[in-house]
Amino acid sequence: MRYAGKKVVVALSGGVDSCAAALLAKQAGCQVVGATLDLAPAEDDWRAAWGCGSEDQTIVKKTAEQLGIDHVFINGAKAFEEKVLKNCFEVYRSGKTPNPCVLCNPMIKFGLLAEYAKNIGAEALLTGHYAKFSADRLIVRGDDPRKDQSYFLYRLDRALLDFIDFPVGDMQKSQVRAMVESANISVAHRPDSQDACFVFPGETFAETLFRRFKGKAAAGNFIYQGKTVGRHQGIHRCTIGQRKGLNVALGVPAYVKNIDAASCDVELVTDQTLLERSEFEIDDVNFQTPIVPDENEELLIQIRYRTPPAPGRIVKLDAEVYKIILQSPVRAITPGQSAVIYRGNTLLGGGIIK
Repeated sequence: MRYAGKKVVVALSGGVDSCAAALLAKQAGCQVVGATLDLAPAEDDWRAAWGCGSEDQTIVKKTAEQLGIDHVFINGAKAFEEKVLKNCFEVYRSGKTPNPCVLCNPMIKFGLLAEYAKNIGAEALLTGHYAKFSADRLIVRGDDPRKDQSYFLYRLDRALLDFIDFPVGDMQKSQVRAMVESANISVAHRPDSQDACFVFPGETFAETLFRRFKGKAAAGNFIYQGKTVGRHQGIHRCTIGQRKGLNVALGVPAYVKNIDAASCDVELVTDQTLLERSEFEIDDVNFQTPIVPDENEELLIQIRYRTPPAPGRIVKLDAEVYKIILQSPVRAITPGQSAVIYRGNTLLGGGIIK
């Protein structure tokens, strides 16, 4: 560990991964301070929607006690609502599909915690992300391919990379759990969080956001082969490639191909090959590599967290926009999601799909 023996802050979430990061820091002789962001709304009835572990505060306190480390809660609810939740609401309202973790990491999770760490004189901020660093401090995929989280980290500022580290990045999840269990810490077998961080049970993330911000659903028509075949209750309920929950009877499965925010029409297809594309544009681009790749270099492009990366190239169109050209078509490239760019396993940067 680069910061062995020094003062560090560990982002303690109440899960097994962040606990393991703290354990490794302690084993390296670090003076460890645990810090947890409290991002839940102030209102009691809305705190029930906080899905990043509604019981996390109790669990985090117990974990810090078992680790034998100092611990603080940092309230970031207002910033989280303004910079992440409201942004996601606006994206849904425009007929696109946001990725809240991509927005949250640079502005909230790493932003607020790194600020706190520097204010108390810490040498580094450590998290439980499954990712690593190359020798020249570029983010690299974690060793456990099922848990790699580098996709969510592409918007971190290059300058921040020298201040953060990922102690569990070279471990398998099974090793992480075994290490925490051997330390007799109670979160060893706590399940991983799977849902959006802000959602009421039985609702989608989009529905919860529309209630939070009093959004009016933009209902409209389902269009198939140029004809109206049904009604939908809001474009925020639809995403590219979606099949379930459409409630349209065409005799065969139908899929969302296009969402027109102006007319509120949602175009359906029954042939999945019509969902495939090999070229698209990204904007709001962030590169962590100091040298942007040449447009002739073959790279790997990942269009969502659980989709395997696909070979392709990037071409700069102007200061804000790049074109992605894939070797082969990919299904359901979704506006609002992120296209993340790799050279092998090394993260270079990415942008928001237009």
